[in-house]
Amino acid sequence: MSKLKVLIVSPEVDPYAKSGQLADVAGSLSKALADLNLDVHIIMPKYRNPEIEALTMELITSKLEVPLGRKKVSTNIYRSEVEKNTLFFVDNPKYFYRDYIYGTSKGDYIDNDERFVFFNRAVLEFLLKTRRKFNVIHCHNWATALIPVFLKTIYSKFELFKKTATILTLHNLAYQGEFPPESLFLTELNWNFLVKNSVFNGKFNFLKAGLLYADVLTTGSKRHIEEIEGGEFDFGLKEILRKRKDSFFGIINGIDYEVWNPEHDRHIEANYSKDDLEPKKICKEDLIKEFNLKIKKDDFLIGIVSYLTIYKGFELLFEIIDELVKMDIGIVALVKGDDELERNFMKMHRKYPEKIGVKLAIDTTLSHKVIAGSDILLIPSKYEPCGLNQFYGFRYGTVPVVRATGGLDETVEEFNPEKLTGSGFKFREFKSRELFNVIKRALDYYRKPDIWTRIMINGMEKDFSWKNSAREYLRIYQLALKRKEVKNGN
Repeated sequence: MSKLKVLIVSPEVDPYAKSGQLADVAGSLSKALADLNLDVHIIMPKYRNPEIEALTMELITSKLEVPLGRKKVSTNIYRSEVEKNTLFFVDNPKYFYRDYIYGTSKGDYIDNDERFVFFNRAVLEFLLKTRRKFNVIHCHNWATALIPVFLKTIYSKFELFKKTATILTLHNLAYQGEFPPESLFLTELNWNFLVKNSVFNGKFNFLKAGLLYADVLTTGSKRHIEEIEGGEFDFGLKEILRKRKDSFFGIINGIDYEVWNPEHDRHIEANYSKDDLEPKKICKEDLIKEFNLKIKKDDFLIGIVSYLTIYKGFELLFEIIDELVKMDIGIVALVKGDDELERNFMKMHRKYPEKIGVKLAIDTTLSHKVIAGSDILLIPSKYEPCGLNQFYGFRYGTVPVVRATGGLDETVEEFNPEKLTGSGFKFREFKSRELFNVIKRALDYYRKPDIWTRIMINGMEKDFSWKNSAREYLRIYQLALKRKEVKNGN
């Protein structure tokens, strides 16, 4: 039996382009699927990035003509063999040779509609020209959501795609790819068709179109699906997703246990395991020094690693910071994103420079240092389909303190002092006082070393590698293919 061939299409893949956790998922899921004996390829834009430039690449398709509205745009396709996968890059300097993926801190790029309509069409034109056939095309977020639409419209006449199933994974419904109605002309699709199927709030909506036309939809947790169905954090898409209920599945994300492993992590000051936690203290001392804090090595150290958006919940922290610093605590924050939130973090740092350290960056080494050296990892999200930071925290014995929403609620078990079970701490109401109380509760247990060690080990004994989640995705791929066969009358 031939291997199942899967093409992962993503606007970002770690370490080649990253704005958030989508990049981690796209990069690590592909390797886990390969371990299940699937033939996995990835395709993404070729951005201006040292990690991309360092790859050994082969030009495999030159001057590919991609339809875009009334014109055709030329592109080159490169291939690189990376670990267990083949990686394709869509190269067009006008659209992708930029410092950022979607825009700067001052706003999105004004031509994102053109950039990503082009990317979606370029993927399919490349497959068509080179006669590359895939069983499954797995799309991620709004920037790839037009591929299922194109496959059931313009490209439906091609035999190459007749049996290809599409999966669309929703990492964040808040970002939908909304553009002016005239952006519809870039797609070459029938105007009446698009008005009916992809206009939302008077705008051309990439994600809405993809939700209607992908064979199967997934998101990061069953809990998040329940929140959407209840009208919480559905961002206006509840009715559409309710119609797709039988094709909408929650699959918890995973992390790469080879990359995220405190026993041999090259980014951290000392390696350790659940059987020998003593070197974690060295990581903490290194982190305090890295952020130039003036706190004692036994003080409670709160770690934050986040791409900043209004949905991450840090306004709650800003409201209680004066109370927190009166306790024996320190805070280290590695953050980047929204301008106002960055300013608020820096304002905290300037007010309490000896207790609060802030670095505005997306940095692989520093993220490993923060996660290894902190005592808790603070994740007060307003909403979170799945999240990955809690899994990094478990892996490194850094206890997650989270708001009980979406995947955070599903994966973090509240510590039970009577049974000594549980691996973290949760608060439910999105209120600063609730956040303060849960931090204080964690601090109380931190001051009881034997109990705190038990909480750390409980988390470290969990398995949130991609192994189980990749099997779930394989099951979803097989389901999508069976449904495709039924629709095709086979």
